[in-house]
Amino acid sequence: MLAVLLPLATTPAVAQKLSSPLSFTVFAGASIPIGDSSDGLNTGYTIGAAADLRAPATPLGGRLEGSYSNWGAKGLAGSGLSADASEFGANLNLVLWFPMTAPTSISPYVTAGPSFSRFKGTVSSGGASFSQTENHWGFNAGGGVDIAIGELAVRVDARYKRISGDNGNFQSIPVTFGVRF
Repeated sequence: MLAVLLPLATTPAVAQKLSSPLSFTVFAGASIPIGDSSDGLNTGYTIGAAADLRAPATPLGGRLEGSYSNWGAKGLAGSGLSADASEFGANLNLVLWFPMTAPTSISPYVTAGPSFSRFKGTVSSGGASFSQTENHWGFNAGGGVDIAIGELAVRVDARYKRISGDNGNFQSIPVTFGVRF
């Protein structure tokens, strides 16, 4: 299988696919709460979309992302309560793609920038529920790799995300897999 994919991975068309000036990505994966955030929340999920704008003939670009994440609360088994936290967020990032010396299907990058998040916490018992919503700013930083396979490009990405809140900071590590077009 590798022998079949390797020639496809080094064609000029693949290199061009990875350096397109405008591209879009849909992604999904795990969102892992860390620090104090992990005390009350289980690993959750994240889904989202991104638009990349890459400056021609440079390794620099920008990325606008929107995402939704959800985490279930820990330690409620047998209590009759259910609780979760969710976040709808946006990131506006600078992206630095590492230049490769030869045409290749792999394009690693680092990314960082400000984040805005709308958090919602919900607690339910029987037919009653209570929720609270807050908006906060923060930042994210991480990296990943774009991989072109024929006309399709995929992305694997991990980053650190920290949002400042009224009662401390919320920290997570989203790890996602995306399809870029």
